[in-house]
Amino acid sequence: MSKRIAVTCPVSTDRINENVARTAAFFVISFTLVGLYLHNPFIFALLAIDFALRAFTNGNYSLIKFGSKQIVSILDITPKPTDAAPKKFAAGLGVFFSLLIGVLLFLGLQFSANITGAVLLFCAVLEGGFGICLGCIVYTLLIFPLGKK
Repeated sequence: MSKRIAVTCPVSTDRINENVARTAAFFVISFTLVGLYLHNPFIFALLAIDFALRAFTNGNYSLIKFGSKQIVSILDITPKPTDAAPKKFAAGLGVFFSLLIGVLLFLGLQFSANITGAVLLFCAVLEGGFGICLGCIVYTLLIFPLGKK
């Protein structure tokens, strides 16, 4: 009988609850849809700040993470641990996309903002609905090999 060894991130041993991350994706979907509908760059500035709090800190001040944790707790969803580093990398990409959408809206480039917003929405729908994190896949392809010895 062989032992199964779990492959974890070589960059960080931190873990997060994947169900909280998936729930956060639904908040991102909601804010993105509202921001694009209202043509409001301020919503994307707030979204970028929240992504940054989750990407570059422990996320304790992220309102989206707080709301997601509350929903997961109320629904009594069993925690599902996953590596934090790929999710933080994905949140960093979320900062970039949110800022880009906000700037495009500010400049009046609605069509470009909609296309960029569609990419962010696509990623959030994959994460929230199917548990597929495109940012995590990019992380695995680009960053993960750098941490191997």
